[in-house]
Formats: sequence, C-alpha cells, structure tokens
Amino acid sequence: MQNNGKGLSVAGLVLGIAATVLAWFYMINIAALVCGVVGIICAVKGKKQAVAAGAPTGIGTAGLVLSIIGTVLAAIGFFSCTLCVLCAAGTADAIAGSSLW
Repeated sequence: MQNNGKGLSVAGLVLGIAATVLAWFYMINIAALVCGVVGIICAVKGKKQAVAAGAPTGIGTAGLVLSIIGTVLAAIGFFSCTLCVLCAAGTADAIAGSSLW
C-alpha cells in the first residue's frame, strides 16, 4: 500500500481548523497554539509525501494555511489578553495600595 500523505494532510487540516476556532477564546489559546504547531508539522509532512507520490496537494496546502493562521491568531490573542489581565491586576494593586481607599 502506497503512502500518499492523505492522512497527514487531513490531520493537518483538522488541526488547523481547530486552532483557528480555538484561537478566539482566552485561556484556550494555549491549546490552539499546540494544535496549530502540530497541524503545521502534519500538513508539511503530508504535503511532502503527496508530492513524492504524485498525489494532489490541495488538502495539505489548506491544512498548512489554516494551521499558520490559527497559530498566529492564538499567539496574538494569548499575548494581548495576558497583557490586558496583567495591566488590570497592576492597576487593582495600585488602587488597593493607594491612600484614596
């Protein structure tokens, strides 16, 4: 049985979709980052196997693109939301330590 990379390409596509969807939720962004990175690896390996077997590479390309988009969105969301939470905690700490209250 010839390995044409379809399984890895589909896995990369599914992980890319999961990363893109999960990237919109705070604290689940970590799971989206993991899904995105694993999706990139699966999509690249599946695409290489498909090229070597002469099979179509559309699913691998779609998985790669979605995995990259999901990873970038998750990274931006995680760091921006974490920064916002840290700023809010710093402000609350400053207010609690001030003489106004």
